[in-house]
Amino acid sequence: MKCQNCGAEIKAEEAMAARGQTVCEDCYIDLAAKPKTCDPWAVYSAKNLEKTGSGPDLTQTQSAIVDYLTQNGPTPPGKLAKDMGLTMDEFEREMAPLRHMEKVRAQLQEGEKVICLW
Repeated sequence: MKCQNCGAEIKAEEAMAARGQTVCEDCYIDLAAKPKTCDPWAVYSAKNLEKTGSGPDLTQTQSAIVDYLTQNGPTPPGKLAKDMGLTMDEFEREMAPLRHMEKVRAQLQEGEKVICLW
């Protein structure tokens, strides 16, 4: 049996159902626990932790994204992900905490979605 998401071979007893697909455990976790960029409680928590001085640290990839945007300005998500060497899933996982910490945001420029500094 093959995972309908990534194509990996899986045993029937290890298969899991997620969003109408039969998937492997790794894909199940990715599909079930996908971070949301718009999460008011996550924003509230990140801002309060920042006020106390014990705010979350950026990962190396998150710091690189902020540095990239500082140097290059607003960038379409696909281009930013490609330039950072990330898949779109990896990119979205890195962007959610940055959005919660109000470091970056998305906006429309000339009808095109871009990622920019807060």
